[in-house]
Amino acid sequence: MQYKTNRLPPLNALLAFETAARYQSLTRAAAELCVTQGAISQRVKQLEDFLNVKLFIRRGSRIELTDEARSYLPLLSWLFESLKKGTDDLFQGEKQSQLTLRVAHSFAEHWLIPRLSRFRQAHPGIQLRILATSHAMPDEPGEVDLEIINGYGNWPDREAEQLTDDNWVVVASPELLIRYPADAPLHLLSSYPKLGCYGYREGWRDWFRQQDPLQGYGMPLMEFSTSSLAIAAALQGLGLLLVRYPLVRQLLERRELGLAHSYQMPSQSNHYLLIPPHKRSLEKIRVFRQWLLQELAQESAPQKEII
Repeated sequence: MQYKTNRLPPLNALLAFETAARYQSLTRAAAELCVTQGAISQRVKQLEDFLNVKLFIRRGSRIELTDEARSYLPLLSWLFESLKKGTDDLFQGEKQSQLTLRVAHSFAEHWLIPRLSRFRQAHPGIQLRILATSHAMPDEPGEVDLEIINGYGNWPDREAEQLTDDNWVVVASPELLIRYPADAPLHLLSSYPKLGCYGYREGWRDWFRQQDPLQGYGMPLMEFSTSSLAIAAALQGLGLLLVRYPLVRQLLERRELGLAHSYQMPSQSNHYLLIPPHKRSLEKIRVFRQWLLQELAQESAPQKEII
């Protein structure tokens, strides 16, 4: 008998196989599903007949997964976990008030957190759970309610809504700007102490070349793995920093940092909001997205007089 396409396998058979394969034990699968071990065996056999493949090799009281079973198991585990989390989100009212965000670390620290008091005042019934990340790839579906990450908007199987239209700006501490005046000629600025943040496609080389392709420049004295660390170094007066404007906007407004040069380099990547399609209709998602967009709409371009 050949496998017939366009038909779903029996749900009980899929659940029995996934549980037994996950534990590699018919006994533990039977205990979890509250059925007999014989029922698990029958359901797995039903799935094997449906797919026309062997899924388990039985060796006494133990079972071993075939190659087909090893390939099939991750898909089923992901499907059942996504179904469980999606059902919880949609139908368990007690959990509706908790919103789990996965946010780029630097964006969370320097943009989101300084504004969260306003969200709390407007929506006191929503509990926020924030997971910081330094990765530019989306999380597995079902793990979080929404994500804010930096990238190019080209993630497969994801609906990405662009939040920012970033520029790179050069900033420094007020003390450092006394020793190294702002808006210096490029040939002079190239020798200034500089800080860098690796992991981006753009950097100091692009900033200089966009203004003068022939202008050389000195390499950064220090490089950091996150923008947050690089900003902390700039606040300590360790050098000029090329950084995304939204991350230092408030520091510039409070004059804890100053603009060290008027040229602002458009960024190739931006921050995006990612929402799992099955969660887009949830009220807590709608509320946070609306608040987020309103906050971003109030942002303005950096002004030279902030120096």
